[in-house]
Amino acid sequence: MAFSMFLRNPACTNLLRQQVKRLELQPALTQRSITSALSTRTLVLDKTKTSPILNSYRAFRATCVRMSAEKPHDHSKLWVIEKATSALLVPLIPLGLLIPNKLFDSVLAILITAHSFWGLEAIVVDYVRAAIFGPVIPKIAIGLVYLLSVATLGGLFYLISHDVGLCNSVKQLWAVKAGQKS
Repeated sequence: MAFSMFLRNPACTNLLRQQVKRLELQPALTQRSITSALSTRTLVLDKTKTSPILNSYRAFRATCVRMSAEKPHDHSKLWVIEKATSALLVPLIPLGLLIPNKLFDSVLAILITAHSFWGLEAIVVDYVRAAIFGPVIPKIAIGLVYLLSVATLGGLFYLISHDVGLCNSVKQLWAVKAGQKS
């Protein structure tokens, strides 16, 4: 992110423009490729003779990103919340197992669901990209992450309100495992 902010800086964009103009005016050093024989301005106008280097040059824009009327998103606050959630889980899980009640169960259900949602969302955003899968499949994958998270939270709340509770069910599972070994 810092690198992209650096590239958007007016001083950097002016420097990049100057370097590109120098490259356009510089005579060809070798005759290996089309780009070395012709200036980039000539190649941009002639669409039949393009090279991968020129295509990446045209795709790169060093101008400022246009923002909408709303404020830009600040993801650093979300990162702090994610780390605080992970840190809260460390003492709350043993505390909930020692003192099982609906309050600890509810807080644990919310924190576990949020923690798993953020992890799954990061996986989907990183690996199910529109450049690879097209525009529809990433949206379906994010929708499935939301659906899974809502179902998880609903199931945990159902377990808390209509059954023995989250921490008591974990204790019961451990008791079954201990009883099977003997």
